[in-house]
Amino acid sequence: MKIIHDKDTSPTQQLHASIMSFWITQVIGTVARLGIADLLAGGARDSDSLAAELGVHPGALFRLMRGGVTAGILEAVSERTFALTPVGEGLRSNVPGSLRELAIIQTDKSHWLPWGLLSEAVRTGRSTTQAALGSDIWGHFARHPDEAEHFAQAMGNLSGLVASELTHHIDFAPFARVADIGGSQGDLLAQVLRAHPSCRGILFDLPRVAEGAKTALESRGLASRVDVVAGSFFEPGMPAADAYLLKHILHDWDDDASITLLRQLHAAAPSGARLFVVEFVIPDNRTPDASHLMDLNMLVVADGRERTRDEFQALLDATSWKVERIIPTRSGTSIIEATKA
Repeated sequence: MKIIHDKDTSPTQQLHASIMSFWITQVIGTVARLGIADLLAGGARDSDSLAAELGVHPGALFRLMRGGVTAGILEAVSERTFALTPVGEGLRSNVPGSLRELAIIQTDKSHWLPWGLLSEAVRTGRSTTQAALGSDIWGHFARHPDEAEHFAQAMGNLSGLVASELTHHIDFAPFARVADIGGSQGDLLAQVLRAHPSCRGILFDLPRVAEGAKTALESRGLASRVDVVAGSFFEPGMPAADAYLLKHILHDWDDDASITLLRQLHAAAPSGARLFVVEFVIPDNRTPDASHLMDLNMLVVADGRERTRDEFQALLDATSWKVERIIPTRSGTSIIEATKA
């Protein structure tokens, strides 16, 4: 099966490859979950020795790794010996730009099962996580801390992809206190603080998330520069700061919930505070764009949505945040800068 469409493939072949592309997704997710990329970091290995080390069926692992060749993440250097491709390197742990945790979480129950009910989401206009998982996505993570950890790490890795763009476009030096709202493990905030030694940070998240963030910040040597505050951004009690970060938070929620969040933030913010919303901005409804697929993901998983420029403008206008500018970045996300009006 060819997974790359080119001029030599017929429309039927292209459609067939697209239909079967979920096979590729699961191959990548399984290679990531087994940690195969880490085991191949030192060079090519035969599948039988890897199977013995991993405690899995040798014939099945060979077939998986052969599938990994078709997926573009492995290359066969001899009959049963495989090495990583440059693409496969991205499945290693703890390397810059790692997508290992993302591959795991996207092929785990929290995302995979709700996507299997996409037709129901389209029929009702509502998330399918309740039907697929027995609760909303956050309740599922509370019951399955292993998946929650993969999700947190995946979001942290994605933060690394956008952090350099944020610090390139925004000078945080004038802000004494920078608060990351829903900041998870503090990956984005950590990079802002490293780039601006004069700033102090505030990390705000749910109590169970905030507790884990303390350990992560200590490991980065930033615990003394960050105040960790636990709470809900739908209730009073968000911290006062000179600048606020909201990275991929609003897309988790519908308009009513997003307005509640932004109003609570506005109430906590001092006069003149800056807000930096980091989100995908849908360019239009006609040009193919990854944000259209992410929008479907938010429908299925969280009753959320991606938004156009005008839709973000409407949310911020409704909550007395004045939009100053919208900055597209090479990471695919945009930075929406607003001031407390």
